[in-house]
Amino acid sequence: MSRLVLYVGARFGRFAILLFAMPLFCPILLWFWFLDCYPLAVIATGVVAIPAAMLAIVLLIGTLFAGFRPSKVDGITRESAPKLWAVWESIAGKHRASRTSIILSDDLNASIGEERPFLGLLGRRAILTVGLPLLAATDQKGFAAILAHEDAHLKNKDTNGGLNLAELEKSFDLIFDFAPPGKTVSGSLFYWMLGPLSRTLEREEIRLSRRAEIDADRHAAMSGDAYETARALLLIGAASAFFDDQVYIPLKRELLGTMVPPRPPLERVLAAASHLSRLPILQEYAQKAWDAPDKESADHPPWSERLTALGFSSAPEIEPVLVSVLSSLLSDEIVAEHVRHFDGEWTSKIADYLDR
Repeated sequence: MSRLVLYVGARFGRFAILLFAMPLFCPILLWFWFLDCYPLAVIATGVVAIPAAMLAIVLLIGTLFAGFRPSKVDGITRESAPKLWAVWESIAGKHRASRTSIILSDDLNASIGEERPFLGLLGRRAILTVGLPLLAATDQKGFAAILAHEDAHLKNKDTNGGLNLAELEKSFDLIFDFAPPGKTVSGSLFYWMLGPLSRTLEREEIRLSRRAEIDADRHAAMSGDAYETARALLLIGAASAFFDDQVYIPLKRELLGTMVPPRPPLERVLAAASHLSRLPILQEYAQKAWDAPDKESADHPPWSERLTALGFSSAPEIEPVLVSVLSSLLSDEIVAEHVRHFDGEWTSKIADYLDR
C-alpha cells in the first residue's frame, strides 16, 4: 500500500489523497443503504461509518487546500538588497526572479522551495532562503555557482525532493490542522493509518532529495564551470567543518556550565569566517569535508560523492575567499539588523532554558 501511495503521490501530488478518501466513503454508503431494513444494526455500526465519512471529508479538505494558502514569509526587498536581487535575477531570469521571495537565515545553507497557491492556477512561487554564514564563506563566483544549483532545482522541478510528494505531505499536515490527533476520532484514526506510510515517505523523500542534489550540481557545472561548482561545494563543506570546530563544539561546552547565555553563535560564526581566507586552513578543512562519512538519515549526499559526480577523484585545491558576498551584496545595516534578530532569538531561548 505504501509503495502504491508513493507511486501515485509522485505523479499526482495532493490528489493521491483520493486513494484514502474514496474507500472511506463506502461504510457510510452501506450505512444509508441498510438504514430502513436493519435500523438496529445501522445504529450499532454508526460508530465506524460516521468517523470514516468524516475522515474522508477531512482528506478531501486537505486535497483542496494543500498549496492553496501561500506561506506568510517576510522576504528581503529589492530596495534593501538590490545587489543580491541582481545576482539572483542574472541566474534565474527576470520572470522567475519576479515570482521569488528571498529570505535571509542564520544557517550555513541555501535552499529553494516552491508553492502552487490557489490550486496552481496562478503559477508557482519560489522561496529562496540564503544563510548569512554562507554569504560570509563565499565570494561572487562561488555564490553564483550556488544560485545556479538552486535554480537547477526549479528547472528540474525537484524542490523538496519532489514537488508532488511535498504537496502530498502538506496535505497530511493540513488534515491534522482540521482534525488534530488525540482530540478528534477522525484525526486519531488517520494518524494511526499513516504510521507505516510516514516512514516509507521519509525514506523516499531522502532518496529523491539526494538524487536531486547530484542532478542540480551537474546542471550548475554544465551551465557554468565545473571547477567553480566544485569549489563552491568545498567552500561550504570546509566552512561547516571549521565552524563546528571553532564555534559550535566550544559553544556546547560553554553551555554545560553556564548560568547566563554566552556570546551568541551567529556573531561568532561571522567573526570566524575571515580565517577561511588563509589557504592552509581552508585546504585542511576542505579535506575534512571530503573525508566526512555518509549519514544515512541525511537528505544530502556526502561532499565526496557530490564532487565525484562532477569528475573529481580527490579534493581539489581551491582558492580562498578574499571578499565575501556578505560584504559586497548586503549593507552593514542589513547584516547588523539580521544578526541582532537571530542572535536575540537564540539568547532568549537559552535564557528561558537556563531559568527552568
